[in-house]
Amino acid sequence: MLKVTSRYPHQSSIKIEWNLGKRCNYDCSYCPSEIHDNFSPHTDIEILKKTVDKLTTLNKPVRLSFTGGEPCVHPKFDELIKYCKHVGISWISVTTNGTRPYEFYASLPVDQYVFSIHLEYDWKRVFNTVESINKLSTVKVIAQIMAHHDHMPAAIQLRARCQLGDIPNTVRRIRWTKGDHDLFDDMRYNANDLDFIKSMESTVEANTVVWLDDKYAQVLYHANDMIKNHQNKFKGWTCNAGIESLMINWDGDVHRATCRVGGSLGNIYEGTFDVPSEPVVCDRNFCTCAADIPITKIHTP
Repeated sequence: MLKVTSRYPHQSSIKIEWNLGKRCNYDCSYCPSEIHDNFSPHTDIEILKKTVDKLTTLNKPVRLSFTGGEPCVHPKFDELIKYCKHVGISWISVTTNGTRPYEFYASLPVDQYVFSIHLEYDWKRVFNTVESINKLSTVKVIAQIMAHHDHMPAAIQLRARCQLGDIPNTVRRIRWTKGDHDLFDDMRYNANDLDFIKSMESTVEANTVVWLDDKYAQVLYHANDMIKNHQNKFKGWTCNAGIESLMINWDGDVHRATCRVGGSLGNIYEGTFDVPSEPVVCDRNFCTCAADIPITKIHTP
């Protein structure tokens, strides 16, 4: 039997990836239009609060991760975060492009910020905010360097500044393709730049355990490194997506994980969602999201 798990005891909790909306103030060249725009309406705050109430009934501690689009452009985002803490959500992470003022980020009662720094834009201004949050706040900070192949000198400079400032950071190769992971994305980089990216750890902490047998061999991996090195093939494996994780789409549609394996579970905004009780058999060629990699997976040859 082969098995993949998180190195942390996350089997007793449930991770919710919540794509709060498609609206974003950026228009990155590598971000597909189906997940971002600058005009989609914001979901009403009362619907969002009712969704949080539903999440508190799942009978497991909830680890909530807000994504987008850009979640921080929602005009009531600060109110939503404070409501989450008020009703007892145990852990909150926010993935953001870092373009709001320092005071905005410092005021929110979150546990972690993942600042995705996009080099096509004014990354130095964003980095100043990241640096301030890391120095002046108790919130955990991760700088996620989006290493565009046309901006590699900036990526290398930014990595050095993160190291100098003792800021936890990752260097992420850009994945341009839709759907399954395209191994030929590597070809956009010259050899030296690709070697630099592959030499960097693309997850701050090694978080995934690969068990080679029940009793003995186990290897600790970084989830994004497994993707980067094409060790992300779990088709036919039994996966606890839906039991250890859920994904809420920008329109309220719910899936087991960001991969959307197994199809829709209903719409939580409309009150038609039910949490699954059984694992699912993976039918995808590749597991392409770092949030999905550490979900418990079992393969019996």
